Amino acid sequence: MFEQVLDAVRAHDRIIIHRHFRPDGDAIGSQTGLKYLIKANFPDKEVYSVGDDPARYGFIEGCTMDAVSDDMYAGALAVILDCGGASLISDTRYSLAKTTVRLDHQVIRPEYESCCGIVTALAMEAGFTLDKTAAKALFTGMVTDSGRFRYDTTSTDTFMRAAYLMQAGFSADEVYLPLYEEELG
Repeated sequence: MFEQVLDAVRAHDRIIIHRHFRPDGDAIGSQTGLKYLIKANFPDKEVYSVGDDPARYGFIEGCTMDAVSDDMYAGALAVILDCGGASLISDTRYSLAKTTVRLDHQVIRPEYESCCGIVTALAMEAGFTLDKTAAKALFTGMVTDSGRFRYDTTSTDTFMRAAYLMQAGFSADEVYLPLYEEELG
């Protein structure tokens, strides 16, 4: 199911990951999760995340955006996540890339609860090594876009993907506690 995406990743030495502006947990989780999945499984590739500030989801480990110059897009793969339309993409320089692929649960795969669920399914199908940073980021996006696993799109497959992610060795509290934190003042 993900062969086109995997072929594109294999074919490019530099991958720049985009998502929608004013990101939610799914946008940041899928971007961060995919970045760390690629780094763990293709260590010779350059992988970058671009976009506006992660705002309230800045607690997701590894979600800092990278400084990427325009010339870095030459020959690169741009991956667009969690974004149904071009006008919503946080950094429009994706159009400078040699190749573009898109993973979106709202338009392309509506049976998934989240884009993080799609990225997790990709990792499972590809037999990727899963590190804790990627797993926690992806779990966070699944939690937030599924309404804490309560929305109608939540399925048995959702829980199988969540269980797969939790095998990376983190506690659900590491995700839930920061989600419920509020600043006093």
